[in-house]
Amino acid sequence: MRKISLLSLLVAVLVAGCSGDKPRQTTRPRSVSAPVQAVERRPVVECRSFPAEVESEQSVTLASKLTGTVEAVSAREGDSLRAGQPILRIDDKDLTSQEQGLAASREQATREKQALAARATLARTTMERLGRLLGQRAISQEDFDKAKAEYEALTRQVEAAAAQEAATTAKIGELAALRTYAAITAPFDGILAKRYVDQGAFVTAGSPLALVDRSGGGFELTAQVDESLLGGLRQGQTILAAVPALAREPFAVTVSAVVGRVDPASRTFKLKCTLPATVPAALGQPRAGMFGRVFVPARTAEKLLVPEACLERRGDLPTALAVDAGGVLRLRVVKTGAVFLAAQFGGQTYLTDSQAFEGAGGERYADVLSGLSAGDRLACAPGAALRDGDSLAGEAK
Repeated sequence: MRKISLLSLLVAVLVAGCSGDKPRQTTRPRSVSAPVQAVERRPVVECRSFPAEVESEQSVTLASKLTGTVEAVSAREGDSLRAGQPILRIDDKDLTSQEQGLAASREQATREKQALAARATLARTTMERLGRLLGQRAISQEDFDKAKAEYEALTRQVEAAAAQEAATTAKIGELAALRTYAAITAPFDGILAKRYVDQGAFVTAGSPLALVDRSGGGFELTAQVDESLLGGLRQGQTILAAVPALAREPFAVTVSAVVGRVDPASRTFKLKCTLPATVPAALGQPRAGMFGRVFVPARTAEKLLVPEACLERRGDLPTALAVDAGGVLRLRVVKTGAVFLAAQFGGQTYLTDSQAFEGAGGERYADVLSGLSAGDRLACAPGAALRDGDSLAGEAK
């Protein structure tokens, strides 16, 4: 019993020695530097985006008035053309054969008219002579009437032959005018945007042959827009547009035409917008056929927008580092909605679909639904190793 008591006493002493309080190690928060972005709720104009195409303001499709074979091609797609410069030529041998046949018919009508005119002259002389004899009562009235009827009949035949000659002459003139359409030429200075036929192709009257865009002229963006937005658009209105191959950022365009007829199949209407003469930060010159987008105002709302650079994903959760009153960074888990590209003009903020500008380099904004409030300040330093509890240099108290 005495051994057990000594052993218990020894264990109690050891436990008491091990249970003593150890000195705590205190660490000072890190001091970091980062730009600070204030969060604010502001009114914005939400836009709906629609695909569009750059078109020349004056673009002409040349068609054939003849039926025949393309016998020569003088220009290739992309060539610069001067007004009147030949593009291609259609075989006009059929016109030549028709002209030869009509010329022969006109010659025949001319000769018949001359023969009938000679007979009519003789009939007139005979009628006049018989008229004098009738006055002398040397012939009967019936003989005079027969001579008069023959003269009048020959006169009518001369008029008919003359009319046939004139009609044949008119047809020859029509063929001569039609022959001018055998040579397809540029109607103005421009660029051969597309050639629909090659040498040797057979074309019929009305077939499209070439598309010519006027050079040095203006350009338009055309788009098919949802019918629900028809009432909010008017001619002369300024909206946003983008042509990624022309400029990396959206720019303002002017609505030049709102075609109010709605396509019953797609439930859309046609919208035309004039491209500005000088596009801001343009990468080159506009070209017909370029892909673009128009951003049509849909509604006005208030949103809490935060630069996407101020948010960081931790796993699947978007987070932000808010700066408290003491200058200490506090981790916030936020819930975001859509991501937009914001553009400012006319004193308003326009939100566009950022997905249309992948690689554009513009600053994107996230619509924060919860986790932050207006007036919060965020530390925005993409790529920096900021942590909850860090002290922002210059703001610590």
